[in-house]
Amino acid sequence: MWSYRAAAVVAVGSIAVSVGFAATSQVPETVRDFGRPVAPMFEGWHRNADGTATILLGFFNPNTEQTVELPIGDVNRFSPGPEDRGQPTHFPPGRSWGVLSIQVPGDFDGDLTWMLTANDQPTSIPVHLNAPYFIEPLRDAANGNEPPTIRFAADGEAFSGPPVGIAHSLTATAGTPLELPVWTSDVKPAESDHARRRLQMPALTLRWHRHRGPTEIEFDEPTQMFQDSADQNPTTTVTFGTPGEYWLRAEVLDETGVGGRGFQCCWTSALVRVSVSP
Repeated sequence: MWSYRAAAVVAVGSIAVSVGFAATSQVPETVRDFGRPVAPMFEGWHRNADGTATILLGFFNPNTEQTVELPIGDVNRFSPGPEDRGQPTHFPPGRSWGVLSIQVPGDFDGDLTWMLTANDQPTSIPVHLNAPYFIEPLRDAANGNEPPTIRFAADGEAFSGPPVGIAHSLTATAGTPLELPVWTSDVKPAESDHARRRLQMPALTLRWHRHRGPTEIEFDEPTQMFQDSADQNPTTTVTFGTPGEYWLRAEVLDETGVGGRGFQCCWTSALVRVSVSP
């Protein structure tokens, strides 16, 4: 069994994988089109105001041409149970950051492991509250940067930071496009515009992903970019081929990009559940 225990930047073929912080790490030896295991990634943890802690996880699929589907159960589970803690069942190629957060008691003893079995190859990652893995996803202490906000109604609740439960629920009909309007904005530190121009990054990027669902879906515009960080109201559509329950992940990035360039701040993800009828 591959055991992904952690956290340096590891080069795998032509892909660089950032797993968090220093420790030991084992990864698949090569990147291939098909047939490799999918690696769960422990990305760190942070304290909550109520004394609990939140653990952040992502994954790495090194198969450049194979999207892997792993239903909840023997091939995609947490141990000890419950097996289902909101993890994805859809694993596209590449590195996906912050797809899942789990709240645990402040004195959590580390007895929890995420297990995946893709292409008949099991992998696992234990999670814990060790000090070297402490992260600040809600505010970068170095420059005061904070994550963008995302709302699903003009006057709706604003979400920021890693995903916490289901943020929004919708209904749809198979074969009929469903509109996905969002409202997003970002208040930036004074030096942010200079940094953005230096990095040549958009001020805001909205990306839609399938988190769970029985079949492939089609987004009209899965990625939208904006040069202004304030008061954007993008809309796209999604079409579901078959009925069932789907979870979508709306991800808003600031100029620091995917995964905050490995520093776990400052971006926002929120889960949208869609019940699709025939």
